[in-house]
Amino acid sequence: MFLRKCVVIVLPLVFCAVISLVLPLLGGLGFFANVLGGILLGLALALLLPLSGATRRREPFAGLLWIPAVLLLLTVAYQYVSAQGIWSAPLLNALSTTHGQTVLTECAFAAYMTTEWGRTRA
Repeated sequence: MFLRKCVVIVLPLVFCAVISLVLPLLGGLGFFANVLGGILLGLALALLLPLSGATRRREPFAGLLWIPAVLLLLTVAYQYVSAQGIWSAPLLNALSTTHGQTVLTECAFAAYMTTEWGRTRA
């Protein structure tokens, strides 16, 4: 019982330390630094409870989480294509951004939803 409590206390701190050490190393990748950083953050958040010992629950609507995840990934793909000047559509210009934190947040949510979809579906 003590070991399980120790894992629940220590694991979030270890995840935070590892991500804090890895994120600055991704700085040289430009646009993809935010993409990879967001994916790491989303995976860490989604796997935090299962790796700490939480039991797996079947969620009936978890099968729908792939839809917003795919939409977010398509948005990130458009933002990259638009930022590189490869292709731009006037109707989609509202989605383009120059802020890396926006891409980081979108990728974190997409990774979280994809992980939860895979973990909790039937």
